[in-house]
Amino acid sequence: MSLEAANPNINATVTASAGSGKTYMLVTRIVRLLLEDAQPGSILALTFTRKAAAEMQQRLSERLYQLATVDDEKLFKLLNELDLGKEYQQKARALYEAHQYCDYPVRTLTFHSFCQDLLARFPLEADVPPNFDLLESADLLIQQARDALFNVATLDMQGELSKHLQQLMKLCGGLFNLDKVLNSFLQHRSDWWAYTDNEETNKASFASQRLATKLGYSSDTDPLTLFFNADLKHTLKEFAQLLVKAAGKKNLQSADDLANWLVDARTDSKSFNIIRSCFLTQKDEALSAGRKDTKALRKKLGDDAAEEFLDVHQHISQQIIDTLDQLNKQHCWQLNHHWFYCGEKLIEHYQTLKTQQRLLDFTDLEWRSYKLLQDSENALWIQYKLDQQIQHLLIDEFQDTNPTQWQLILPLLEEMAAAESEKHRSVFLVGDEKQSIYSFRRAKPELQQQAANWLEQNLNAQAFPLNKSWRSSPAIIETVNAVFSQDEYQKNLPGFIQHETHLKNLPGKVEVLPLWKMSDLDDKIEPVYCRNPLKEARAEAAGIHQKEARQIAQHIQQLIKNKTAITDDDSQRAVTYNDIYILVRKRAHVADYEQALRDAGIAYLGTNRGTFLSCLEIQDMEALLDTLLTPFNNLALAQVLKSPLFSASDDDLQILASHNFQGHWFEKLELLSNELDDQHPLKRAWHFLSIWRALADKIPVHDLLDKIFSQADVLERYKRSTPEALQARVQANLTLFLEMALDLDSGRYPSLMHFLFHLRSLRHTQSDAPDEAPMETREPRVRIMTIHASKGLEAPVVYLADTITGAKDRSSLSTLVDWPVEDKRPEHFQLVPSSKLQDSTTRELTKQSKEALQKEDANLLYVAITRARQYLFISGCQPDRGPFTNWYQPIFTALQTLTGNTEDEQLTYPFGTQLNCDDTETTSIEVDNIVDIDIALTKKIVSHEKPQTMLAPSRLERNAAYFNNDENFIGKNNAGSNTENSQSAKTRGIAIHRMLELLSQNQNLTSQNILQKIIFELHIEDEDELQDWLTIATSNYSHPELQSIFNPDNIIKVYDECPVQYSRDDRLVYGIIDRLIVEQNDVTIVDYKTHQHANKNNLHELSVPYQQQMSLYADGLKQLWPDRQIKSYLLFTECSELFEVDV
Repeated sequence: MSLEAANPNINATVTASAGSGKTYMLVTRIVRLLLEDAQPGSILALTFTRKAAAEMQQRLSERLYQLATVDDEKLFKLLNELDLGKEYQQKARALYEAHQYCDYPVRTLTFHSFCQDLLARFPLEADVPPNFDLLESADLLIQQARDALFNVATLDMQGELSKHLQQLMKLCGGLFNLDKVLNSFLQHRSDWWAYTDNEETNKASFASQRLATKLGYSSDTDPLTLFFNADLKHTLKEFAQLLVKAAGKKNLQSADDLANWLVDARTDSKSFNIIRSCFLTQKDEALSAGRKDTKALRKKLGDDAAEEFLDVHQHISQQIIDTLDQLNKQHCWQLNHHWFYCGEKLIEHYQTLKTQQRLLDFTDLEWRSYKLLQDSENALWIQYKLDQQIQHLLIDEFQDTNPTQWQLILPLLEEMAAAESEKHRSVFLVGDEKQSIYSFRRAKPELQQQAANWLEQNLNAQAFPLNKSWRSSPAIIETVNAVFSQDEYQKNLPGFIQHETHLKNLPGKVEVLPLWKMSDLDDKIEPVYCRNPLKEARAEAAGIHQKEARQIAQHIQQLIKNKTAITDDDSQRAVTYNDIYILVRKRAHVADYEQALRDAGIAYLGTNRGTFLSCLEIQDMEALLDTLLTPFNNLALAQVLKSPLFSASDDDLQILASHNFQGHWFEKLELLSNELDDQHPLKRAWHFLSIWRALADKIPVHDLLDKIFSQADVLERYKRSTPEALQARVQANLTLFLEMALDLDSGRYPSLMHFLFHLRSLRHTQSDAPDEAPMETREPRVRIMTIHASKGLEAPVVYLADTITGAKDRSSLSTLVDWPVEDKRPEHFQLVPSSKLQDSTTRELTKQSKEALQKEDANLLYVAITRARQYLFISGCQPDRGPFTNWYQPIFTALQTLTGNTEDEQLTYPFGTQLNCDDTETTSIEVDNIVDIDIALTKKIVSHEKPQTMLAPSRLERNAAYFNNDENFIGKNNAGSNTENSQSAKTRGIAIHRMLELLSQNQNLTSQNILQKIIFELHIEDEDELQDWLTIATSNYSHPELQSIFNPDNIIKVYDECPVQYSRDDRLVYGIIDRLIVEQNDVTIVDYKTHQHANKNNLHELSVPYQQQMSLYADGLKQLWPDRQIKSYLLFTECSELFEVDV
């Protein structure tokens, strides 16, 4: 492999075909830069995905580690491959350590990460909020912006916005299309901003004027007025007479229609359509029946009249066609005029919402960075600052660049070209136009050649092609060459160069499986009308996609059964499910392939997106939370009871439904639970639901779910009730649901209601709906994915499925942007009308757009084929109606060319010796991949040799026997102590404790503030009683003799409600000290006692039960402050007396 492009002394643009080692080349260039003493922080490598950026960083670390650890002989060989000598050995050895400990390492970033860093460094210059957050999922915010737009229009029905919206909806054909075109405008806001960049005020008016000029349309002129000119009536009157003479069914019908029109000669659109039908076909082409120059016509009319007849027909037909085009231009202009206005207003609402929340989305990152580097007052200074830091720029996957990204990179390149510095600088771009498949992300592959030309002219860059694969077998590469050498693909990929492979001995095979057609289907099954839908499924015949899917599943089974050999690191092993990809162009029929794999018992990873909230286990969890929030929802409760959480049967639900209590099911469940044994599912359900419901409004959602998962053993219950093939998926989804409660929007949904609302919002926003969790399992699985998702991946075995798909024209009501690669902004921006209303200018622009999509379709096929390493299987099914996008036939033709077989319907092109592996080889490889695990790691961790008794000093009356093994350890309690255990006394004590705490912590709190807090926290409604308690608390806090407690002098620290915990004689002592005062020489414990009958005469008697409690507190504090005296007091709040306890 030539590494000339990796030479850091030259600027390079590399065109790298699939599997040709472009990432290796890019990393090699970074290594060369480091070996040539380039500062790591001066190297910036950009790509388009986080995965690619991480892979680039990983490969760099691996290469540097290799240089640091190989022996001298191997190192010399590696340096020789880099065109470097032995003098670099010591430097190469040191690179890895320097890389690991570098303060400013090599940066491998995505474009968006680069923009985010740039804006974070210059927020004021870029006019963005400092410390902004990145909005990664925008659907909810877009919906809010759309709602705001409609609200403004609704509030002023006679306003300008309302009128524009009504007209736009009328011209679009309904509310659904209105929503579609507004969303399309928002998705192309970056193009819109660039298109109207020079306009500061009325951008919509500017765009309307530009469009009128492009269309050649004037809003002051009515096409129908021009058509119904003064001469038309006379001309058509004479032509009608000639039609009668010419005879023929169509001519006579046209003569009658024209005669009827001539009666009043109206000039409206209805009249125009009448005349139009007399001259044009339904396809708007000039009529030919009875309007041709024939001997019969000349015989009927005579030569002169026939000439006049034909001339008038041709002239009026062309005039009608021209008028139709003008009418379509009028429609196009009116449609876009309203679209520009409404779209601009929608963007304003969307941007305002983001600004209010300090958010930027990915489009903002690109556009603000572009404006910062191109047009801001500080652009030159910022370019200079960046230029000082970025000495070496490398960009990967350049074919995926969009015009905005190119325009923001261009100033950096211009600065490099213009700067005169002693430091060496370099640029390296790598990409492949054949692999550009992201036009829906505004990628423009022509920019790669534009960038290459610019670099050649301004930085003397050299171009290097890479067309030799390190990935694929000759069978795959020769198929690629045969397919893309066909005329059809030469037109779409005119620069295609024949590929080669370094793996000349790697066995491989390309096979075209039988094509399924509609005629191959089973006979249609007659519908059965008298059936019980609960017991008998509807009879359906398998469709062609289901047939194709079963064929693929059977073929995979045969590969596994035959132990087909694949080459892995120069050794052979049997193929497993992990080695197999099934690639599809679209997700439309993925369910058929998944069903076929399930039926065949083949484990797989699907490609479903946004289906997480539709999974049964997640719906169960949502129903559970709904039940806790709204217990009167009988349907949600029934779902919860039937779920694996409680596994209630239909009979159980019948019992619940038939209970004679007239109320909702949750109330019935409570009453019924008293009649059932402890093992009954409904009894168990009531036990847990009542506990969880009590917690639902008191703890965060994640904590609530954590308790539910723990107490109900959720994961294990679902595992036991799920088929083995789905267990990993179900458990992964449940775990993800638990994580969502903690991670969703940075935990900003503390209430259960908000969490449920957010889940339902996600369900109704397609692009934001979460995906199912990836399954954590070691079981081999076939992967089903779209070709777009497979970009950058490879597999030993690839099935390219559904290769014949319907070719639909999707240009109707789409956004058309014409942005020439050499221009700074778009040349044209418009909404395309429906196909029947498109004018000639729009049709020509749309034609160019369709040609670009055809090229991308060829690119998509190229990417799909080149994912295969050894085996490629082509499958398809042909619907009965066209038109089609057909990949099956070009590949079939290619195999006919390669094999010379033009007769068989199933073709195979093998290369090399096709081997199978025996059981021994397969087993040995699997065993080698398993790491021995210390059996001790599988045992449960034991924290103590024996259980540790929990001891709360404040509950010594209960724990005395455990603590001292003596029932008489604590003396008799006085008679009044029993009253303290009542619920009202407990609530009173808690309230007074909390009031004293609040008074101690904040002296500025008013009585009203304290009462409000207590009412909110303790849910106490008797304000008179609270006022009495507050009087007690304030009198104690302000009592002169208690100021040493509440306002002490010379203190170091005061703690309220201070927790204490320590071990004593294998017992864990824990409790809460009401007030702890730490002074220079003393530590004082104060415990509040709220006995209502306390007075100066019975304090000693009341203090006896608390002697041991205070001693335990003191023992714990002695461990913290062994050199200080511990004092202990009981504060009896009823009489404001402080009683010292000897500890």
